[in-house]
Amino acid sequence: MGSVPQPVPGAAIGAAGPDGGPSGRAIPGVTGNPRYDRLIALIGAHGHMRIDELAASLGVSAQTIRRDIRKLAGEGFLSRYHGGAAQPSSAINVALERREATHVDEKRAIAEAIAARVPDRSTLFLSSGTTVEHVARALDARRDLRVVTTSLRVASLLYARRDFDVMVPGGRLRPQNAGIVGPSAEAFLRGFRADTMVMSAGAVDADGTLLEYDVGEVAVMRVMMANARQVFLAVDHAKFRASASVKLAGCEEVDVLFTDAQPPAPLAALFARRRVELVVASR
Repeated sequence: MGSVPQPVPGAAIGAAGPDGGPSGRAIPGVTGNPRYDRLIALIGAHGHMRIDELAASLGVSAQTIRRDIRKLAGEGFLSRYHGGAAQPSSAINVALERREATHVDEKRAIAEAIAARVPDRSTLFLSSGTTVEHVARALDARRDLRVVTTSLRVASLLYARRDFDVMVPGGRLRPQNAGIVGPSAEAFLRGFRADTMVMSAGAVDADGTLLEYDVGEVAVMRVMMANARQVFLAVDHAKFRASASVKLAGCEEVDVLFTDAQPPAPLAALFARRRVELVVASR
């Protein structure tokens, strides 16, 4: 492997300005520990790296890197291999409890921006996921909604509102996120036409492809997308460098993408070419 670029002190790797260079604005970290975040960003940029390369890039000892890798691998942020580390398996989603505690302020800002665009007395499809759960909480500001959701967790946040009509399909319940999947759920969803679908994604690839972790979840989301007049995608900045293995959609199938930080410049340019409205929510 060739030389590894040195991280810019005080800036998160991956932050970019309009010309692709450093933006000067630090993107919020994944773990809250700057060294861990830089290590994760390096692995994300290169796919895999040796311990000596990581130590040189971060200016710490190989022993420190081994300790960091052991901890981050245990928390699902990367995978260990002999002599180095790699991106985590794209088939494994991070545990729900960990996702709930990650980027909370960012997800809340995204949710409030989405809720502001939802008219009263409209019909919504809401998929599963922690970001969509924040959207459900933000919908408290709306009135007279019909909500069709494949998430028991989302339904539990909304069902008590007397002016909300909350509906869930039957099907198989995913233990990872209390999402409802399966043929009966898909058939139920085909019986509705929504004004807006709100969904998240496990990752946004560099070519604009939206990715998820579970085939069953993608199937129900595809039905909702096909039966919604507009689609809102809610993803925090970390999804622009994440990895997942199941294709959900092309970015051109989304009407509005809500996030908390400017995407990498090539990706932002791609959204513009595909006529995807980009909303960066301020915290």
